[in-house]
Amino acid sequence: MDKLADTLQRDLNKLQTNYQKSVEEALGILDTGYLRKIQANFFRCGLKCCENTSAPVDEVQRCIQRCETPLSRAHELMQSEVDMFQTRTQQCAAECANRARDKLTTDASESQMKAAQREVITCSQACVDNQLSSGLPALITRLKEQLQKLKQDEVGVVS
Repeated sequence: MDKLADTLQRDLNKLQTNYQKSVEEALGILDTGYLRKIQANFFRCGLKCCENTSAPVDEVQRCIQRCETPLSRAHELMQSEVDMFQTRTQQCAAECANRARDKLTTDASESQMKAAQREVITCSQACVDNQLSSGLPALITRLKEQLQKLKQDEVGVVS
């Protein structure tokens, strides 16, 4: 690999690492602020189901399944929203690659190829920056609202 290719690879790795770190940090806040509380309520609720020694097995199982509903919904919600967020980032980066590819001719020189690669990295960086500066905060706000609603809905299940 030549020096430019090494630099491009390092830039790409750095871009990916920063993106993942930012997303993980934001989702970690949701985990501690919402998901763990919902999970703790699931376990408390399930414990109450199991402590009912007069209930038949099938009733205890139904009780536990009802307890699990808010947690399952929270996980599905998180997965769906994060998938959409990542898809938007990937689509933007793919569009960057397509635009750079469209500028190349079939007999493009090595310097033109490297310029196109640099353009893809620069454009992809803009995609990531945009997603992290506006898309991620919007995602977190949406998830907080929806998880808060789930926490409120589960109060009836835990009682």
